[in-house]
Amino acid sequence: MSRKPFFTGIVLAALLVSLVVTAAAPAHAQDRRLRVVASFSILADVARNVAGDAADVASLMPLGANPHAFTPSARDVVALSEADVVLIVGAGYEEGLIDVLHETGGDNVRVASDCVPIRPVAGGEPTGDPGEDHAHEENDACEAHHEAVYGALGIDEDEGSAGEFLGVLADLACGGETHNDDIAGGDEHAHAAGSCDPHVWTDPANAGLWALMIRDVLADLDPANADVYAANAEAYLGELAALHRDIGALIDAIPADRRAIVTNHLAFNYLAGRYGLELVGVVIPGGSTTSEPSVQQVLALIETVQEYDVPAIFTETTVSESIAQQIAGETGAQIVRLYTGSLSQPGDGADTYLAYMRYNAQAIAEALE
Repeated sequence: MSRKPFFTGIVLAALLVSLVVTAAAPAHAQDRRLRVVASFSILADVARNVAGDAADVASLMPLGANPHAFTPSARDVVALSEADVVLIVGAGYEEGLIDVLHETGGDNVRVASDCVPIRPVAGGEPTGDPGEDHAHEENDACEAHHEAVYGALGIDEDEGSAGEFLGVLADLACGGETHNDDIAGGDEHAHAAGSCDPHVWTDPANAGLWALMIRDVLADLDPANADVYAANAEAYLGELAALHRDIGALIDAIPADRRAIVTNHLAFNYLAGRYGLELVGVVIPGGSTTSEPSVQQVLALIETVQEYDVPAIFTETTVSESIAQQIAGETGAQIVRLYTGSLSQPGDGADTYLAYMRYNAQAIAEALE
């Protein structure tokens, strides 16, 4: 995918304005709160729970935006450059931000998923070499994070949503021939078969790993409030443990022969892996939402829905469901909408990560009962 010169010009102009405004200011003034920008609303909510009242957290993408298709404005670029830290999911999730983060140097970017075991998109194994620079994180800091999270949630680390620690997530993209090529050349390979599934947060254990990564990042930037961040992260792990128990009870109540699911795109791979659902098909191939299925793929999915007697196709609030509606019309399956890449508007039942996960789990359980 080629760069867009016009957009690049906007980016550079916005950065110039930002640099002029902030040139006289230090990178982080101790007399003000940290400014944290998270790429999208779900990550921002986890970060707010860790930051508490000690730091300001904003979501770059507005509620309801499709993160796979989001393109930052000039104002967004300024916000990114002025933040003390920018939190992203990594694994190629922020497709539209790769060029911007590349051009700004990414000095203030932290990948929240650096300690998360990454599952491959169906069709192969994760690509890329973990690399020496990140090997120590897997053995030391990440090992400690894993022990804390899995201990708090009371789960076996070797069961459920297992994947491979990659380390290369710091390159901001995941998949294709080389990760550096993905950054420089766009998202052409970012979700090819065998690349990484970035939708890690649908497993609460991974949200816990996010929380501990964010705790460490904020404490490093703002050591005066390190105890606050640590206490907030520990309390949040307790809430995630309750969430994990609640979701487990809902899914356990579904008869074993009713646990096959079809989703609009590959957004619930981690949820299915953790709780014993069988993901038998997706409408939109790959891990992104920017592709379309072929006629042959649609026909094959219709056969799958009929073969497994799938009662519902789970679509989402941020992605078109037109093809899913066609498949439902052919098979008699109902359409059930879930939240995937965005929290809901306040008061709509999924306006925090914890509420979002409970909403989706309840909707899945009711559709499959």
